[in-house]
Amino acid sequence: MKYNLTKRDFETAFNFAVNYHLDPTKSGTTRTAGSARGLGDVLDSFLAGKVVEIGVINIIQSFNTSKKCLLDFDLKPINEVKDEPDIISVMEAEVQRIPKLFVEIKNTSPDDRWIGLTLEQFETMKSSAGDPEKIYIIGASIENVDLEKNFKEKDLLGMYLKSISDSDDFSKFADLTKTFVKIEYVISGQELDKHGVVYPKGGLFYETDIFVEVSGLIKKQIEQNRHNAIEVVNDELEKYSPNISYPVPDAFGKIEFTGKIKIFEKKNEKSVRRFIYAETDVDVFNKVLGKFHLDEGKYYYFNLSTVGRNPVLARNNIWIAKRSLPYSIKKGLIKSDEENLKEVADNI
Repeated sequence: MKYNLTKRDFETAFNFAVNYHLDPTKSGTTRTAGSARGLGDVLDSFLAGKVVEIGVINIIQSFNTSKKCLLDFDLKPINEVKDEPDIISVMEAEVQRIPKLFVEIKNTSPDDRWIGLTLEQFETMKSSAGDPEKIYIIGASIENVDLEKNFKEKDLLGMYLKSISDSDDFSKFADLTKTFVKIEYVISGQELDKHGVVYPKGGLFYETDIFVEVSGLIKKQIEQNRHNAIEVVNDELEKYSPNISYPVPDAFGKIEFTGKIKIFEKKNEKSVRRFIYAETDVDVFNKVLGKFHLDEGKYYYFNLSTVGRNPVLARNNIWIAKRSLPYSIKKGLIKSDEENLKEVADNI
């Protein structure tokens, strides 16, 4: 599900950011460093977010054309800014009213590993909505189909300036009309409440694709018996930490499999790496990460690594692994994106 962005959409988001920058009630410094906050900083903060919001409400409205969803473009003083839904009102039958659902729209990436909210934000939203069933979290990304352009040339501000300027300075940027907003996921507050896992502040940010096919040198080393064989016990993979400075990721729970495997380990003073050889086709299941399939005759790195240079979580979070969504939808544990979007469109 996607929405093709227009020049007018970009103009709306751009004008909001400019007006925000010029508003005397808004802070002129960054939140963390306290340094001066220029127009470029404000555009970086707001342009993508507002464009995504515009794209998402147009997708919602395509499911129910009798309603028009309205976003918050008011410039409130800082002391009046509160945690509010991104859709602040609805126009229906020529009457404007408050929404019946709390919709949170998030500018996300196709490569995001986890979806959800900070625990504090979720509690605030539940308090405001009164019921998790009335909360929906919609993640969407911005993409451009111009394959000849790199990520720098697909910069949103650069594309918009190209569209309104005759200057050659912006000629290398991608075409604005080839840009669209794409739905990445839609989950309800009830689904997050039931199936989300709490990852506390001070914990670690983990990878979710835990099996990476390997070949070449690694395969050769294993076949030359240069890695230690690890005993396979029952039908459950023993968890471990690739970085010996970090604990074993117990939050994942059991990692169970069916089929025949061999496990090999390479260990040094600072790290451990384990590899799996699939003697047969192997299915792996984990309640947090979902289902995996390993092909017979292939080697895989058992990747329980953390993500990023500093993987320590700065806040309490409640998350669902994004890669688990197709399995959860197939099993009927959560609704599909289309079903949840239709519920939003009909009930907001």
